[in-house]
Amino acid sequence: MNYSVFKVEDFVLDEAFIRWVKHHENPIFWNNFLIENPDQKDVVKTASLIVKATYKKEDDINTDEELIEVWEKIQAGIPHSKKLSLKWIIGSGLAAAVLLFAAIQIYFKPVSNSVSYETLIAQVKFDTYKEIVNNGPEPLFVNLPDRSSIVLYKGGKIAYSEEKYNVNKREVYLSGEAFFEVTKNPNKPFFVFSNELITKVLGTSFTIKALENSDRVEVIVKTGKVKVTTQNDASKYQILESKTIEGDFLERDQTINLERSTLTLSPIFKHEVKELKHAIQQMKFNFEDVSFPLVIKDLELAYNIKIVYDRKKWENVNVTAHLSDEPLYDKIDMICKAIDAEYFIKPNEIVIK
Repeated sequence: MNYSVFKVEDFVLDEAFIRWVKHHENPIFWNNFLIENPDQKDVVKTASLIVKATYKKEDDINTDEELIEVWEKIQAGIPHSKKLSLKWIIGSGLAAAVLLFAAIQIYFKPVSNSVSYETLIAQVKFDTYKEIVNNGPEPLFVNLPDRSSIVLYKGGKIAYSEEKYNVNKREVYLSGEAFFEVTKNPNKPFFVFSNELITKVLGTSFTIKALENSDRVEVIVKTGKVKVTTQNDASKYQILESKTIEGDFLERDQTINLERSTLTLSPIFKHEVKELKHAIQQMKFNFEDVSFPLVIKDLELAYNIKIVYDRKKWENVNVTAHLSDEPLYDKIDMICKAIDAEYFIKPNEIVIK
């Protein structure tokens, strides 16, 4: 995540941040955060002063100068017609109460819950980013730099930073419906930002439905563990920084919905495989002494990609391979090892020799 999108109000409303300021909880996390995000020091300082003013006794603000500094930063973000004088506050014994009121009523202006794909892309401000759009009627296979794979359905769009993807974490921005198979890497968590929902995995397979005009976002898990949170969740920053899946999470064949208008998550519930409409969502990829041509046929159907091979050479060869949530190229690796073959990647096709 590009932390230039974090604002003062994000920190002030974050429970973990408040506990750090109030009680010095988890100092290693926040010290590392400041080291890794030096451009956020001013934002964190302002948020810390507001937390001290609004969540602690007024005498915890060391000087009137600090109070003035907080107030000026609040005032900078509001229309001139709403600006208030601080002169009467100093020495009045009402500093904390007034700043609390100001922070809630003025600085944290009501905003729409709606977050679009375009809004997410604009906020992140990639130096360079790659966007892939499926304008055709058929599913589109997408290979990510870490070999994770995506099947992007009609009208879907994904984007990621070409410079920052797979450096410390892996982040993808989605509009539409897509099926993900994520390469396992606990040291670099994988995130999907889709409208108001944030989905986190370490390596697994799942579907996200985030249609632009839909009133909900849906996550359906095929294998592994999937953590979801929302853009307004007070704990989202620790979820973004953590390298583990903690708390409540979804597992195999489970699903959850986000009501976009209220940012309310449904209970986790079981999703019947037969209700899924796309082939890759239903396939198990367990091949026990199955003919090579049938294995290839299944892969072509699942990923909508052409796989070229010498049919005469391989038509009588059988394959035993128990695959799961590996991305496509990892599946091809395993199959080729089983039959002592190798493969080459070409535009829109895979060649096995």
